[in-house]
Amino acid sequence: MKLSKKQLWTLAAVVTAAGLSVFTASASRAAGPTYTVCIDIPFHPIFDYVMAKSDTYFAGKPYDVKFKVLDATTQVPAFGAGQCNVMTTPPSFIPRVTQQYHLRVAEFFPLARWTIGPQILVKKSSPYKTLQSLKGKRVAISPLNTRFGSEEAAIEAATGQNIRTYFKLKQTDAAAQELTLGRVDAAFIEAPTTYPLLQSGNFKAIYSVHDAFLKAFGDPAVVNGGYIARTGFIKGAPGFVADLVSATQDAWDKYVQDPKSVNDVASKISGIPAEQLAVVGQVLDLQKMPKSLRAITPRDVKTWSKLFPLLQKSGFIKKAPANPAALFVVTT
Repeated sequence: MKLSKKQLWTLAAVVTAAGLSVFTASASRAAGPTYTVCIDIPFHPIFDYVMAKSDTYFAGKPYDVKFKVLDATTQVPAFGAGQCNVMTTPPSFIPRVTQQYHLRVAEFFPLARWTIGPQILVKKSSPYKTLQSLKGKRVAISPLNTRFGSEEAAIEAATGQNIRTYFKLKQTDAAAQELTLGRVDAAFIEAPTTYPLLQSGNFKAIYSVHDAFLKAFGDPAVVNGGYIARTGFIKGAPGFVADLVSATQDAWDKYVQDPKSVNDVASKISGIPAEQLAVVGQVLDLQKMPKSLRAITPRDVKTWSKLFPLLQKSGFIKKAPANPAALFVVTT
């Protein structure tokens, strides 16, 4: 499937509009505890599928399940206030959650990995062909306070310098447009924003977060998002946690076999067109992700033990966790 340039450009707008709404899907059962699972993006096809099929996945369980789609500004406060038992977020946000709300939390299942991640794009005719050649040059990027820290950590890992001083950085919500208009030398952006530029044939990627982390850590697929919960909840509701992981794994297996059928179901509950969910699946490599990486692994702990200090050095977090292993539940 190849989307038109117009479709690709409008994905971000559709996602933003959908993300501002809050909706729930709950399975109706006998009286018992209610567990709420939150996500801050409405366009992860596997999560959406589990949400759509919650009545099936959690049938006959001694609890009720609600799924909520919030946004980046409301999810963490909702989690901190106890309105979400489980939420999806990158490991980079865990120190912020623990420091702001004084909670002990852990990530117990990955929903995404940086198999490419944000990329640095330049015009095909550009004289800049390496990361080093862009030192001191004009690079556009989304405001860093809206990002997850990957770009900051990547530049620290690759150069030992802060991204704000390594480049002549321009933080803007229109980073891609700045590049297309020739106002900057490069743009540090990620899919789906990269898609129309690369498909136009006028731009090329010369570096990525994946490149930086592979060289620095030997990790080709750094976990960058998944389910987290309070450690007390993980210990106190092991049956539900196992059921949620099992349901997500089943949905992922179905996606590997037939992405279209999963996207069609996910589209009905998320409001995101199925063809655009397909783009998200391609970006996240959902169909190609091996089962061994559909779990938190010892390598994830090892990699993030090195990433947290870089995020502290860059200023993304105030203090690197003293015991990174405590922030993950290794399941392989």
